[in-house]
Amino acid sequence: MSTQFKILCTVEVAHAYYSENCQDIRFIIPEDTARRLRNGKLLARDFGGKLYVLFEADDAGTALAAVPGKTLRIGLQLANPYFTNFTEVDADFGSWKQLYRNSAAPAALDPPEKVMLVGQLFSHTLTDGARPVTVTLKDADGQTLQSEVITAAEDRTAVSYDLTGQNPGACSIEEIYPAATEQIAYYFDAELTQAGVFGMLELSIDSSFYNTAAEFELAFAAREETLNYYVLVTAQQASDLNPLSVTDSGFAEDGRVQINFTKIPAASFTAAEISPDLLGDSSKQVVLFRSQAPVARTEKAKKKIQLMKNGEVLISHLPQPRAEESNADLIIPVSKL
Repeated sequence: MSTQFKILCTVEVAHAYYSENCQDIRFIIPEDTARRLRNGKLLARDFGGKLYVLFEADDAGTALAAVPGKTLRIGLQLANPYFTNFTEVDADFGSWKQLYRNSAAPAALDPPEKVMLVGQLFSHTLTDGARPVTVTLKDADGQTLQSEVITAAEDRTAVSYDLTGQNPGACSIEEIYPAATEQIAYYFDAELTQAGVFGMLELSIDSSFYNTAAEFELAFAAREETLNYYVLVTAQQASDLNPLSVTDSGFAEDGRVQINFTKIPAASFTAAEISPDLLGDSSKQVVLFRSQAPVARTEKAKKKIQLMKNGEVLISHLPQPRAEESNADLIIPVSKL
């Protein structure tokens, strides 16, 4: 009898910033998932930024060790240190982790949940000063792992936990106050804590995957921001810059919405703009061209956003912010007009 490997499921990273595939995320396999892969005769392989989970099958295509109902836990680690510069993320992206699951539909991921990732030992700070408060640590199934009542006499603001011996995964802390109840989502995994992941992926294997491979997608939106072109020109007076304009002549060629710009002379700068004194000496004049609407970042520069002088093209393709740049303030030096 011969054996073969067939695709059980895939996880692809989709990012609007890239014109092709995104390879900014590494898939981290913790030890308990590695054991589950071995027991289910599964292989997990990352190819071109896409994770493939394969199952071993006989020559008729039947799985040798099907494991429906089992869950694969996978860490998500950033491979690109500039990822948040061009990705739409919440302000708390670095502290709260993203937990992706396929609980609502077997072959699709739910919207990510925010959880706090912890190791075996951690301290939980109580969210309210009211007392008494009943603090209960629960596992993913809602079963109580530890519970205690804190009174005003104890004067404690935090509770410490030791999860040694517990299975890694989601857990939660419930705080019951006299007039309110709070739920705080945690995720326990010492390995993934050490790996510095930004999120976790829990894939529950459905029996249907063995007939039709599930195709999961981690989707990210490109960051949108106002484009600011500070044009710096060697000129005697500000009026010498009056003939200048910035025009988007490449929107039709790129198949995108046209970007329109507002011209702001240096005399109208506010505290929100870069001070002209920081851009050049007294021999330089500055004018700002600002996009009238936020513009999504793209890996491939938009074509033919042009600096013009009385209809004549001075710069055919103005730059756009690179991945390593945290904002879209771009300084454009022009030696003379």
